[in-house]
Amino acid sequence: MIDQHHGWNVSLKPVWIGFILSLVLVFAAYRIVDHYHLKHELLMTTIVLIGCVTAIIQLIFFLHLGLEEKPRWNLLMFVFGVVLIIVLIGGSLWIMNNLNYNVMPNMGH
Repeated sequence: MIDQHHGWNVSLKPVWIGFILSLVLVFAAYRIVDHYHLKHELLMTTIVLIGCVTAIIQLIFFLHLGLEEKPRWNLLMFVFGVVLIIVLIGGSLWIMNNLNYNVMPNMGH
């Protein structure tokens, strides 16, 4: 699939493979949700897993992450970005939860 001398840019085959895999996973997630194939807890877990697999496929096939000869810097910047996003979202949720608990103490927590 990868041309060792020229990389990913020689062929559109990896792009089409990634596109088709992404479409299949998106339609699978839609079908599972639309037709109520799973119970609530299993449904949420399945949708999160499909989303993670889709993100990994898009990172590999579209952004070519980790497939270079020396992917250390690209991978390091990607991991830093993911950690930063997790800290921002987690911190925001934590702050909002604390504000909700402390500002509205009589709302039946």
